[in-house]
Amino acid sequence: MNGEPVNNPENCVEIDEETLFIVTQTFKALSEPTRVKILHLLAQKEHSVNEIAERLSLLQTTVSHQLRFLKNLRLVKYRREGTTLYYSADDDHVMNMLQQTMHHARHH
Repeated sequence: MNGEPVNNPENCVEIDEETLFIVTQTFKALSEPTRVKILHLLAQKEHSVNEIAERLSLLQTTVSHQLRFLKNLRLVKYRREGTTLYYSADDDHVMNMLQQTMHHARHH
């Protein structure tokens, strides 16, 4: 953007199919309230599936399903400690966008 108008035809660049797919899947991820709650929680610190389920009053199977979706998009990552998986945020760009959007919603 660099201060130039977005609608300037000289600044238009085609979006390749892979980029378009990733962008739409990212917005799809952020359009589901449970996933937003999980990402917001993981932005603060890592949590196990059980901790997430308990903190957000969700079933463990629901949390696992949503984490799998987010992991496939590389929005979260995990580390194993024994038999427990601990999840954390894995994409600063998306987490910053989420935080900015939440800030916008609170001050709108």
